Amino acid sequence: MELCDAQLEMQESFVSTASVTNLREGLIGAIDPSFHSKVESDMPDGSPLSFVQSRFYPELLDRAVDEIEKLLAKGTTPSEIVILAPYLSDALRFSITHRLETRGIPWRTHRPSRSLRDEPASHALITFAALGHPHWSVHPPKFDVAYALMQSIEDLDLVRAQLLTEIVYRQKDLSLSPFDIIQPDVQERITFLIGNRYSMLRDWLLEYREGNPLPLDHFFRKLFGEVLSQAGFGYHESFDAVRVAGNLVESVKNFRLAMEPSILGKDSPSFDLGREYITMLEEGVIAASYFEAWRSENKDAVLVSPAHTFLMMNRPVTCQFWLDPGSSGWYERLVQPLTHPYVLSRGWEPGRLWSDADEVQVSTEAMARLISGLLLRCRERVYVGISELGESGFEQRGELLKAFQKVLASSL
Repeated sequence: MELCDAQLEMQESFVSTASVTNLREGLIGAIDPSFHSKVESDMPDGSPLSFVQSRFYPELLDRAVDEIEKLLAKGTTPSEIVILAPYLSDALRFSITHRLETRGIPWRTHRPSRSLRDEPASHALITFAALGHPHWSVHPPKFDVAYALMQSIEDLDLVRAQLLTEIVYRQKDLSLSPFDIIQPDVQERITFLIGNRYSMLRDWLLEYREGNPLPLDHFFRKLFGEVLSQAGFGYHESFDAVRVAGNLVESVKNFRLAMEPSILGKDSPSFDLGREYITMLEEGVIAASYFEAWRSENKDAVLVSPAHTFLMMNRPVTCQFWLDPGSSGWYERLVQPLTHPYVLSRGWEPGRLWSDADEVQVSTEAMARLISGLLLRCRERVYVGISELGESGFEQRGELLKAFQKVLASSL
């Protein structure tokens, strides 16, 4: 920087309003007084803070979705809203997305730490791959088939999916019976609409079995394009399922391109590349990063994401919902005894021990940077979701919650 003829320092945000900038200054000062910010602003009129409060956590999620519905009614686009939490557990992810889906609000999630094998959309595709390739000798259990049918057929719940699977699926020989042979009263219970969609999926799998097997990524593309993405099927309007399916296809393609030169000359019946991929994925050997999830920021849907993940996406939004401010996840590091980022860095003093004081200082600085980064990417308003009992059922007493209390006390 010293070699440049001219140096220009930008001190005004082109994203945040003056009120958000003031909130950022106040929170950073409450968290870490030694954290000096270069942005200064006068006290604006009106607070950018809104509190969503409840006694129990499920009620908090209901009220947060109520607020989102009000924002959408006022003209805010779904892509301008994010729901953030320090950690996005499977339970929290399902609870939020189910509420959004029930209200008809488009949503998408991004959680890089989540493996492909844990995604329902990819698990369903893998189950169908096993059914379409009997020579793999992979026999999915009945529950996996029922879950795959529920994921892939619109309006099919788990109870009817299990009932349908018990009747039509034979795990031993991977056979799928036609819907027509089911007794009439059971057909009516499952509904003929579901039965018609099941028949389309079954006919496609049987027709594929009669032809020459395709590379696994080609199989997924063909199944997705010809059946699962069509109206009446589970991937038709689900942004999240489409994203996961795209990641799975990309992963299989990369695996095939990397492995094909090394398997030339091997017999296909004894070494099937698709079967090897499925085996390695189930064992947790295969993992990859997918850039499409980062590029999909323009999709008009509410984003549900961990706070750090959203920060790394580096895109501004109009409104942010912060859940669980009393959680320790906003400031505590993950335990990393073998890959300690500070002790193992070049700048660490040899022989010096890592103490509790070091941990507190680093955690405080990290939370200040996180909050600063989030507010620099917020245009107008922050909704803070506070419940007397948090997601784990304990009283909320985290450091971020204390910082909010200091800011509110100083403004009185």
